[in-house]
Amino acid sequence: MDEKRPVFSVRMFGHLSFCYDDKTFMIKCNMASKVMQLFLLLLLAGEEGVPKGQLLTALYGNDETQDTKNAFRILIFRLRKLLGETVIPAGDRIWVEKGIYRFGGPFTTIVDAVEFDQMADRALITQNEEERMVRLKEACRRFTGGFLPFLVDEEWVMEENVRYKDLYFGLVQECCRLMQKNRRYEDMLELCSDAVKIYPFEEWQLLKIDCLLAMNRYKEALKVYEDATTMFFEGAGTSPSEKMLSRFRAMSSQIQYAMGDLGDIKNSLKEKDIDKGAYYCSYPSFIDSYRIITRMVERSGRSIFLMLCTLTDSKGEPLDKEELLAEQSANLSDAICKSLRRGDIYTRYSLNQFLILLIGIKQEDCEITFDRIMDVFREDNPTQKVKVRHYVSTIVEIKIEKTDRSFGFSKDLWKKDR
Repeated sequence: MDEKRPVFSVRMFGHLSFCYDDKTFMIKCNMASKVMQLFLLLLLAGEEGVPKGQLLTALYGNDETQDTKNAFRILIFRLRKLLGETVIPAGDRIWVEKGIYRFGGPFTTIVDAVEFDQMADRALITQNEEERMVRLKEACRRFTGGFLPFLVDEEWVMEENVRYKDLYFGLVQECCRLMQKNRRYEDMLELCSDAVKIYPFEEWQLLKIDCLLAMNRYKEALKVYEDATTMFFEGAGTSPSEKMLSRFRAMSSQIQYAMGDLGDIKNSLKEKDIDKGAYYCSYPSFIDSYRIITRMVERSGRSIFLMLCTLTDSKGEPLDKEELLAEQSANLSDAICKSLRRGDIYTRYSLNQFLILLIGIKQEDCEITFDRIMDVFREDNPTQKVKVRHYVSTIVEIKIEKTDRSFGFSKDLWKKDR
């Protein structure tokens, strides 16, 4: 009986790593260099190999001149030399036959991306529903992150990254469809949770909520919804789109129909931690609050104002330094909460912006309110490297259009930097 061949395994999803016979190693070159890209292309081609012209196009684009051909020969020489310095057995591991380049040796090469393609193909041609579901799940588990993320600016990597993402999404959706049909909600929940970890800003939270509601785990479904809204509207770093808002409205509507007795419902509606200061809520909740309060104001005649506070640098430009922005955003949020009344509502609109609803105050009191916020903010942030620009609008009428994801307020009353 032949001895078991050693295994050379390569991981390309999420990050790049090499392991030969249980020994992890790295190749001593720049991870984004063309010599590394050449090696990765050979690994992806497997035993079939890859034509020289295809390698030249991937590495140099359409510039197939004598210079690029000479540069390619140098790359092959360098790669052979670098491989000789690793734990891979000595010998020429790159050979050429009729213009086809291959990598191999006295070992079994396993590349996660290649395996994922093969497993996906087997799953999608399987007709038996139970077996198809098992194979789909196994294929999904093989996908652990974006394809070669550190090389995503390279055109060939970008194309493969999109292809693998689309393939993964298709597999997850088909697997979830079968699991939902067969009421395999625990398996479906596990699959969606894995997908959320890899692509948090996609549709998988909705499917997680479907699973939890189907299993009558309403509190967990609500927690997924709350965590998702926090992540999207506080962590994404961009203003929410209409598509994103509609996605969260769908989540919210699903949560609303969860069954429970009146006592449980009343208990869930109560504030868990009743603190002094303004009430903070997620942006989707702020929209609902805005609309209902505006309707109430129509009858009572009370005044209502909307204030937008924006963090900027000393020159008035939007603050974009990640660490400083995170710190100052938290400080401004704290200052807003401490400075306003319990009946006022505020939310984070983007990483450097906050929206505040000021109810039942006079126009001149808005400036006093902002001054109070800035007094608290400056107590902990005396530096002038960070400023806060603010705009205030009075709300006279509501004008909400299908394509409008903002609010229907009238004219700007004033703006000021502090």
